[in-house]
Amino acid sequence: MLFDWAAWQHSWNAPHSTSDLFFRSLFAIILAVASTGPFRELNTASSWRAGTVGARFGGFLTPAWARVALCCAVLLSGGAFAANVLAPVAVAVMTVCFLLLATVYLSQEFAGTVTEEDDGRRHFTVHHHLHLLGMAALAITATGLCAAAAGYGATSHRTTVWMAQGLWGAIPAHYFVSAVSKVRKRGLRWPDPRLFPFYVTLFARFEAGDGKAVTRTGPGWALARRPRWGVVTLWAVLLLELSTPLAVLGPAPRAVICGSLLLFHLGSLWVLSVDFRENAMLVALGMLPLPFVGGPWVGLGPQAPAVMVFAAATVLSLAFDDRVYPFSNLPMFAAAYRPASVVTLRSPDGSEIYPTPEVANCSTSGLSREYSAAESSSDALDAFVDRVGRRNAAAPSSLPDGATLWVETVDVDPTGTVRTSQRRLCSLFPSTADGR
Repeated sequence: MLFDWAAWQHSWNAPHSTSDLFFRSLFAIILAVASTGPFRELNTASSWRAGTVGARFGGFLTPAWARVALCCAVLLSGGAFAANVLAPVAVAVMTVCFLLLATVYLSQEFAGTVTEEDDGRRHFTVHHHLHLLGMAALAITATGLCAAAAGYGATSHRTTVWMAQGLWGAIPAHYFVSAVSKVRKRGLRWPDPRLFPFYVTLFARFEAGDGKAVTRTGPGWALARRPRWGVVTLWAVLLLELSTPLAVLGPAPRAVICGSLLLFHLGSLWVLSVDFRENAMLVALGMLPLPFVGGPWVGLGPQAPAVMVFAAATVLSLAFDDRVYPFSNLPMFAAAYRPASVVTLRSPDGSEIYPTPEVANCSTSGLSREYSAAESSSDALDAFVDRVGRRNAAAPSSLPDGATLWVETVDVDPTGTVRTSQRRLCSLFPSTADGR
């Protein structure tokens, strides 16, 4: 018996259809999976940046019972959203819980980084791997509530379509703003031959500090050894991000753009070990025909909600300048090339590296960013060392006597040649002042 395409299409697009269920279920799963990291890394030894949400409310979320309660709220609301039980209300509850969790998580000392501009000014930004998911959740909530208010009904197919359009508008806004920010900050010099040599080396040091095995093979190291080859790759990335607004024109361009973004994230993971898995999962969902939308494949038509979300998210992201989560215009890899510090905990002679996640409850990259923000002041540096000691007390593994903080510096010249040096900062035990 031949496949009845018309009957399948009707079933796929019918009220309470399979495509609607898949879209809601997959988004709820993505949000739940992305929440595991923040839930795991929040603990009673967390330290907060002054003036942030975490400094005010973080203490309420660090106890185990509070994290369990918030986790249950995320799972229950996600299940209700997937099952289409008052879906706009369910996704609103899920979004509020996630935004609270992510905002507090990103208020931790090690969640941000301080970069130096070309003129020497120092600028703080929040590491933004959760920003697209937060903005997408907010957009889905807004479009779902608008659809329900417009009379489509909380469980109708049209409401699910509007919520999907929230995602389809948020994705191109995030990447387009990223490209615009790169161009605004570095102009056409962003595709720089220094990028791959510098960051491949730096990220390899971070991985080694996390206890991972590092080999100097693969495409990343090939680009690091031939800096000018990487410029072509960077131009392709910049042009892809600038073209993302085409995704709002319909299913076909959206599938092409999202598919390209998915390949970009997989390539970033392979080449630079940059793990933006939340973004990768969202663009994979965005390229699927979920839910099914009839009408023309090209032209605005049913894409109008996505266009409005794209416009609003773009304007807000540029206006807030990474000051208000979940909006972000952080131009990745656009900071001035300055020596970068890699902080690790080692044996006194530096020969053995203790895995940072196991002994300090954060990643090596997070610890290094935190050190960079504190190194300009002796008082801030003392406080940093004290925090490392407190975190170790709550970490899975204890440090032996004589454990020492080491700082390795990674630098690169305009030709792409990398230079490194390392020094002993101080002994962590028995006295934080010892060896300073």
